[in-house]
Amino acid sequence: MTRNATEEVSLQQLRALAAVAESGSFTLAAESLQLTQPAISHLIKRMEEELGQPLVVRGRRIQLTSAGQVMAETAVRALRLIDESVGACRSQSQLREGRVVLAVGHLTAGALLPPMLGRFSRQHPTLATTLLDSTAEQMISRILSQEADLGFGSDIGQKHSELATELLFTERMALFVREDHPLAQRVVVDAKHLESQPFIHVNPDANVWRAVSRQLSSVANVYPRVVHHVSMLSTAFGLIQSGAGVALLPRYVEVLMPANLRAVAVTRPTLEYPVVAVRLAKHPLSPAALAFLAMARQHMKPPRAGKP
Repeated sequence: MTRNATEEVSLQQLRALAAVAESGSFTLAAESLQLTQPAISHLIKRMEEELGQPLVVRGRRIQLTSAGQVMAETAVRALRLIDESVGACRSQSQLREGRVVLAVGHLTAGALLPPMLGRFSRQHPTLATTLLDSTAEQMISRILSQEADLGFGSDIGQKHSELATELLFTERMALFVREDHPLAQRVVVDAKHLESQPFIHVNPDANVWRAVSRQLSSVANVYPRVVHHVSMLSTAFGLIQSGAGVALLPRYVEVLMPANLRAVAVTRPTLEYPVVAVRLAKHPLSPAALAFLAMARQHMKPPRAGKP
């Protein structure tokens, strides 16, 4: 298949022509491009051969033909756009600029992301981050639509083959009760005592609650009686404060817990809350997103995570 002249013209030839047009000299053009004068002359000659007409009038001071003027003006515009694009890509790869959008489950967003975002900002002050507070379904939808680069939250299960999940850590779950609740003064409560409790489920569609329910039923013969389904942690805490019920939550949300609530460890079974990173399985992450994921692997787990 015959290649046309556009395919034969190289960036190096365009740079040579632009430099000759600016300087009016093969010698000065060679100096600006750190090439030899014969190399510049050869590049221009090859370009003329490929285009089928002269581009320069050779003499004491080089002048451009009308075709050469058109090509030089086009070369300057094209090279500026190419150099800007290459520079932007290099800046992104070197983490001098870029943006990462995070879709994060409510519990993780409130308790774990603020210190993470602060750390990331200090380490990469020129990178922008956007946090999208999300339910489990919203997190999945935002990653699938590429509205978000990364998701963080509880395990999403195996329903979505387009997504890849990575376990960052697991956290013990605790029973969150009001300070005057009969179980509030216990250090640990046996799961069998949860049978009669009115439960508040936060983000009940999350896969983790199905796993917790299976554990409670199979090990302790407990089937939680859910009286409220809420999306926001603040709503759950408000309901607990009002005496409307209790909630099983990962212990890391204690940092947000009102002073008149208590978190009691649960045993037999010990319940765990997995925190995962979610991304598109076959879509490469941007350098900024890769940098955030690397930091999450190292620092998202709170110091007390996993302790009773």
